[in-house]
Amino acid sequence: KSSVLKSLHKTYQLEGRKPVWADMDPKAVTNHELYGYINLTTREWVDGLFSSIMRDVANMPGEAPKWLVMDGDIDTMWIESLNTVMDDNKVLTLASNERIALKPSMRMLFEISNLTYASPATVSRAGILFVNPTDLGWSPFVTSWIEQLESPGQRGNLMILFEKYVPPCLEAMRSRFKPITPVTEFSMVNTLCQLLKLLLTP
Repeated sequence: KSSVLKSLHKTYQLEGRKPVWADMDPKAVTNHELYGYINLTTREWVDGLFSSIMRDVANMPGEAPKWLVMDGDIDTMWIESLNTVMDDNKVLTLASNERIALKPSMRMLFEISNLTYASPATVSRAGILFVNPTDLGWSPFVTSWIEQLESPGQRGNLMILFEKYVPPCLEAMRSRFKPITPVTEFSMVNTLCQLLKLLLTP
């Protein structure tokens, strides 16, 4: 999913459109820290992470593409507050009565693993790009990783070794072993690449 965003970002750059990308993990903070809150003791407004970033991006001049990327699993605690941003109003209303509009050049992107906790109201307001790891497979990742190696000899031999040994090993993992913690094939191949990177580094 991140590679899809990076490819689109690079495409915009090649077109000279200078896109802006601001990402955050909404699950890393509380709902108050995300959207802001009124301090009950001082009665002062305390700005939130998302509200601050959205305001800064909205105030940026120019019509270049601007993305607000929410990189984390959907939770009903924070996603419901964004329904007014995602519908026709396209406005974030804060507890301080401030209204921050989503400008035509701005887009909200959700990089998530599943839609388990997404309500029908949220799903109906979003366009969904589903990247199936089974269809994609591990080969494009390995090819990209091998191309980054400095040694021509390593690049030529590793691709042959991966194609010869990785498929039967993955098949053995599927048919002969039952893991305690489920691990995707892509994660296993990624771990293999990281171990090889350490071993091949002089």
